[in-house]
Amino acid sequence: MGKRLLLILLISSSISFTTFSQRRMVAEWEPAYGTLIRWPLGIPGNLVAELASDDSLYVLVRNAGQQVQAISTFQAYGVNLDHCRFIIAPTYSHWTRDWGPHYVFDEAGQACIADPIFDGYPWVPGCNTSDAATALDGNRGYEEDDAVNAILAAEFDLPLISLPAYLTGGNVMTDGQGRSVSTRQMLAENAPICDEACFMAVTADSLGLPHYFIAENPEVYGIQHIDCYAKMLDEEKILVKKTPAWHPEYACVEALAQFLGNQINCYGRKYEIVRIFCPAYSGNAVAAYTNSLIINKKVLVPLFGISGDEEALDTYREAMPGYEVKGFTGSWYHYDALHCRAMGIFDPHMLVMRHKPPLHAVANLPVTLTAKIDDRSEAGLIPDLLRLFWRVEGNMLWENLLLTPATQTDTFYAVLPGFPAGTELEYYFAATDSSGRQERLPRTAPGGYYRLEVSNIMPGVEEIPQLSNLRVSPVPANDIVLISYKPAGSGWLKLAIYDIHGKQVWNDEMYVRNGISVSMSWYCENVPAGFYILKTVLDQELQVTKIIKN
Repeated sequence: MGKRLLLILLISSSISFTTFSQRRMVAEWEPAYGTLIRWPLGIPGNLVAELASDDSLYVLVRNAGQQVQAISTFQAYGVNLDHCRFIIAPTYSHWTRDWGPHYVFDEAGQACIADPIFDGYPWVPGCNTSDAATALDGNRGYEEDDAVNAILAAEFDLPLISLPAYLTGGNVMTDGQGRSVSTRQMLAENAPICDEACFMAVTADSLGLPHYFIAENPEVYGIQHIDCYAKMLDEEKILVKKTPAWHPEYACVEALAQFLGNQINCYGRKYEIVRIFCPAYSGNAVAAYTNSLIINKKVLVPLFGISGDEEALDTYREAMPGYEVKGFTGSWYHYDALHCRAMGIFDPHMLVMRHKPPLHAVANLPVTLTAKIDDRSEAGLIPDLLRLFWRVEGNMLWENLLLTPATQTDTFYAVLPGFPAGTELEYYFAATDSSGRQERLPRTAPGGYYRLEVSNIMPGVEEIPQLSNLRVSPVPANDIVLISYKPAGSGWLKLAIYDIHGKQVWNDEMYVRNGISVSMSWYCENVPAGFYILKTVLDQELQVTKIIKN
């Protein structure tokens, strides 16, 4: 029984994701102090009041005179001025998303502000056209916007990462664990100064984005920003626009949804794609409902005064349980809405929590649930307040268990008893550090929580992908399995193969050098047919793939 449990843990941890010691760009849903906007406003007054109601609102003004104007207007809107912080910084436009700060944690856990180049908005062909490339014309008045991040880094006393590339914020979405998505226009915009190889190297090294997905331009003609077509809701779920079938971009948007659904997320599974219907509000212009803002436990959605507005809000509520979802009408366009005009200011000392939800648990065996918890304040976690809350579906009350430190740094676990097949479990994690920061995972718990089905079927074998640097052949195999591996580092490579009961049936190890492929063989003529799991470990990075034996 112990070995069967070992296999469960092996599968649920089979794909490594970004550790706390790696550089990484922050995701939109992570803990934030509040939101950055500029004066004069590009957003409606009731949205300003909402942004300042529970969190801080950072307002860029050109001078003291503008600050006086802003305060007077905010008072008329009923804005909580105690939550407002005015920062003197000249700006040319109100699109803080596009030129505002990208937050990055470096390898030492230090929060930094990344400062890419910004020079406005090339409009280019895309969907159903053959050429989407364009060069920037330069000197278009955005020099003031381009200088803001240096001012903010000084204001917040954070290091500035100078990024020698364009990274227009509306065309970037990231999961906070090394994955990001942009349209092809991102490469075209950078082409005059930094080709694709350069861009990928810069974003990987400076921002901690080694997995950068480039989608085809979905817009017939425009700025091709991804946030008007898709939005990451968490590490595993992406919201994608759905247009009416008659719309000229329909086929391109459907191709985008298919492309995103085929990408592998940080947990080694394909992204879950949620569609949001975006009807027309004027001619061919369709509602940009994906252009919303996630700020702490709220989702703020642009509305267009059409019948599809309420359905859009319901789509968000169903896809993001526990979040407070609110809609706002304003001067929104199909290519520029709420998300474009607001930018999160993140907590540099945030309490970071991560959990890879297992797909299933096996009936009548203990269930081990693991979370990574890191206090960026360095104040120290409070052990008695590290908890797993759980219940069987249908129960009103939550039970809880103390989390136990694991051997891996910043890793904690709790073990639930075995349950019969068919049981649905609900659970979430909670943590507190000595700085007073409290977090739950999911962040909206207990309104939002993880679900786990108990089954007689061994979990996740069919979901384990073939990895680009780890290959087995033939598929299926008969008497011999050929294993090829191209290491992304040097050191001792350890390999082991397990059957579906967790019994190790083969192992080997060898010293490998970075980038030099190696091969080995597993002679399996005497083992039964079925599924087997190959595990490799190199420098503490675990990878898993499946083997099918005839």
